[in-house]
Amino acid sequence: MSINEIVRSAVLKDMVVLEIKEALPPSKKLNSSLHDYWIDLIHAAIGQAAFGQKLPKFEKAFVLIEITAPKYTDNTQLWDTSNRSINLFINNLKGIFFKDDNFEHMAFGVVGCWGEAGKIVIKIMPFERFAELIKN
Repeated sequence: MSINEIVRSAVLKDMVVLEIKEALPPSKKLNSSLHDYWIDLIHAAIGQAAFGQKLPKFEKAFVLIEITAPKYTDNTQLWDTSNRSINLFINNLKGIFFKDDNFEHMAFGVVGCWGEAGKIVIKIMPFERFAELIKN
């Protein structure tokens, strides 16, 4: 399967959605070839979203990272959101969708679930949209 078949992206009214149809490895650190592969996937998804349009850059963004781990894998003891390669996503979004990854320019959340196949969905939106959701 080619990289363009693995990624899917959309730019909505006030949100960018990047989907990578690949299971995120359970380890906190990736070896160099896996690290480079994931960077390629992230940038392919960003490139697909940018095709023919300008991407939004938020003064302050909220990034929601949704991780679907494949069912029937023996990784229940490894599922720990803080032990995933989350910084790989954040570091490759900064400078494109928000200025920096400090608390003045972005916040993020990570959720996970089991599914038939592994995938990552990244939603980037204005922080105000997220703040409205948690306000009540």
